[in-house]
Amino acid sequence: MNTHTASQPLFTLGRSVGMAAFVWGYPLVETVRTCHAMTVAPPSEGRLATLPFDKLFMKPSPSTAADRVVVAPSNDLLYGTAWINLANGPRLVTVPSSRRHGGRYFSLALYDAWTNNFANPGLRQSDPGGETLVLVGPGTPPGAALAAGLRVLHCPTDLVWLIPRVLVGHGDDVLAARALAADMAVQCPEGTHAGRHPPSVLRWAGPFENAVVALGQRPNDAATLAADFFTNLCRALVDTPPGAGEEALLAWFKAAQIVPGEGPDWARLPAPLREGLQQGLVDAVALIVAGSRQSDDVAWRVRYDIGRWGTDYLLRAIVAFRGLAALACDEAVYAFSHLDADLQPLDGNNTYALRFAPGGLPPVDAFWSVTLYGKDFFMHPNEQGRFAIGDRTPGLRHDPDGGITLQFGHAEQPDNPNWLPAPAGPFSLALRLYHPRPELPQWPIPPTRKLAQ
Repeated sequence: MNTHTASQPLFTLGRSVGMAAFVWGYPLVETVRTCHAMTVAPPSEGRLATLPFDKLFMKPSPSTAADRVVVAPSNDLLYGTAWINLANGPRLVTVPSSRRHGGRYFSLALYDAWTNNFANPGLRQSDPGGETLVLVGPGTPPGAALAAGLRVLHCPTDLVWLIPRVLVGHGDDVLAARALAADMAVQCPEGTHAGRHPPSVLRWAGPFENAVVALGQRPNDAATLAADFFTNLCRALVDTPPGAGEEALLAWFKAAQIVPGEGPDWARLPAPLREGLQQGLVDAVALIVAGSRQSDDVAWRVRYDIGRWGTDYLLRAIVAFRGLAALACDEAVYAFSHLDADLQPLDGNNTYALRFAPGGLPPVDAFWSVTLYGKDFFMHPNEQGRFAIGDRTPGLRHDPDGGITLQFGHAEQPDNPNWLPAPAGPFSLALRLYHPRPELPQWPIPPTRKLAQ
């Protein structure tokens, strides 16, 4: 960067707009990138085929240590995915009957292009006998003629990501979970067609990469990454206009040529403005990465305000970096820990206990579980194939007083159903809490305590 530009007004403008526009627009660009990866880009490692729009695909088994595509996966659920483009017209989503499937937990989480989890049809939010939803985009007039007798769900953006989740237990229970998943569907109503008016994901600029990750790997590529990112943001805004109340923000961005369209002609931008946008991207990435680090002064890190972001753009960006598609906290809450009760790093060379006292089990209406991950945030491979413990674990033992004590460590305890194997080194834990009760924010998560050797 030419340091003499740092005192120029155009550099200052570019830096401030670049930082704000990156934080604000990063979740949208990551949604588009993910959609492109699944629906447009050639098949890659971990993905055998390109997925068409408006069609639901379900994973047949829960994630294990063999799954190395998405970090911190769950071992409790069957996942699915469908990308829906409502610019092509309304779409129908079939929600199964929870009554028919014995009240098994499931949800069909719906996300807009800005990563808001705006609805969760399923066990809690849908008719126990099942239903068919009509998804319509923001351009559909309120009085438009739609299918009679069906519930209409107005979606904030035309691009919608549907991620079903179905609870799965051990052994043959996967067959029952698959049966429930088979009752889910996405369909195009008569008179509409999939594949028309493709969204901006088909016009991705530059190498196909996450700008935050790429900058960490190649800090000297900031200029190229900035050019690609802001071009992709401008293109994505064509199909995904900002929300109501954000007009002033867009007017400010326009002063630095960040507007819906093909993106700024990077080579023709005044050098101070171009270098300011580049520095703004560098500043924003540093802010997001710093915000994503787990605090070293608490045993468990948990938030009760994610999934529906409002104007908390920084939190939205941080969670998008840590992992897209976070559920809203009325559906599920996640707590993460890499420290014990003494705020020392968890290490499998030690043995640890996590005790839920009598009457102190996690306050949830669906299920809870604890999953163990290695330092790479993937499940730890082990001969027993044990990756998570929860309220549905076969043979789970209660303490004499009625509490439950879970144990973690590398030293084998294969006959202990309350034990999870850990690597001989750093590990972390994730506590998943589905359908949390209102008192959950006041429930103290017990710390993990190191046992005497």
